[in-house]
Amino acid sequence: MNLLDFLDRFRKTPAFSVREVEQLYPGFERENLLNWQKKGHIIRVRNGWYSVKGRIATEEQLYWVANKIYSPSYVSLETALSFYGWIPETVFTITSISTRKTQVFDTPIGYFRYSSVKPSLFFGYRLLMPDGYGTKIADPEKALLDFLYLRPKITTIADFEGLRLNLDQMRNDIDQNKLEAYCSLFDSQSLTERVRVFKNYLYHVETA
Repeated sequence: MNLLDFLDRFRKTPAFSVREVEQLYPGFERENLLNWQKKGHIIRVRNGWYSVKGRIATEEQLYWVANKIYSPSYVSLETALSFYGWIPETVFTITSISTRKTQVFDTPIGYFRYSSVKPSLFFGYRLLMPDGYGTKIADPEKALLDFLYLRPKITTIADFEGLRLNLDQMRNDIDQNKLEAYCSLFDSQSLTERVRVFKNYLYHVETA
């Protein structure tokens, strides 16, 4: 097998699976992957997933990898909130929602964390299209609701103040109808009440 042809083929996406390799190259010997990894041509992301060394250059490409290495999932929570500019901090962990069990992966390309929700709450995401391939990321309203749903101790104005939210950006972006519609689908009175507190904070806090 020609290594250069292999690298060129699998450089088209940020990561590739062993299954994809075996489908394209019947009879492929997996030992090749170990050898190429040792020589620094490819990186092992996690079991069954690799990336051509130097291929991943952007946050959005890491989001795509997050979708792939633990599926079904979509990027949400702090990572999505940071992507939309709703929180000011750079997020070093790629956070996602999945219907599978809660999981974390510490990999050579980044730290990935997945929070589990029931299948009925796996909704409210859109597709980013970096380099032409689709990456699932929560709508900003759904990212906020996922965040609040999984952090039930955030209940007061003081709690929201502690999050250091970018209120101007949120006021500009947020779709109130979508927020309310998504919130109703959670069917959680506790979440509904915390969203009410959040909206009171968002629209009544004094800004400099």
